[in-house]
Amino acid sequence: MDPRRGKSELRAALLRRRAAASPEAIRSRSRRLTERLLGLREWRDAVGVAAFVGVGGEPETWALLSATLGAGKRLALPRVCRRPVGGGRSRLDFVLVDDLASLVRGPFGLWEPAPETRVGRRAANPGASLGIDLILVPGVGFDRQGRRLGFGKGYYDRALGPLRGLDPPRRIGICFAEALDPEEGPIPTDEHDVEMHGLLCEDELIRR
Repeated sequence: MDPRRGKSELRAALLRRRAAASPEAIRSRSRRLTERLLGLREWRDAVGVAAFVGVGGEPETWALLSATLGAGKRLALPRVCRRPVGGGRSRLDFVLVDDLASLVRGPFGLWEPAPETRVGRRAANPGASLGIDLILVPGVGFDRQGRRLGFGKGYYDRALGPLRGLDPPRRIGICFAEALDPEEGPIPTDEHDVEMHGLLCEDELIRR
């Protein structure tokens, strides 16, 4: 099977299941996941954390983001940069954030840093230039070998590609339990896909 077709079909199935989850279940499971994450040595030892604001049935992360800032750690969040004039692909920038109240609504309904962030506080990947040693990565699905299924735009693979083979920063995929080794089928992979060092859901932690 063409990997792109396999990814598209699996993505659609997992997103349908995600859309059926109740807000109450998402909140409850997100609290459990956050408690587990804040107990990880990777989070406790991290100087800087790249994370995301969960939307659309993803694990809710506001409590995690607040705890990260409250612990005095650096926090970087992604911002979608539109296709530049003259060509080229849209991409993610990772931006250091000091105040969650400063986030604005961006493309795809995401909460993200404002566009006018000054130079030196943003980078095309969440690595050493921003002082990041832990990256929490969202996804539609993952497997226990560290493979990830995203939304199909390639944003995270392009952002994390330059960090492939590096540890730190450590990449941990974040999802709910049914998105880990999903029953709908295995996670298809392409050569450009970037694997995770670990996976975390509300019921399980896997380190690789």
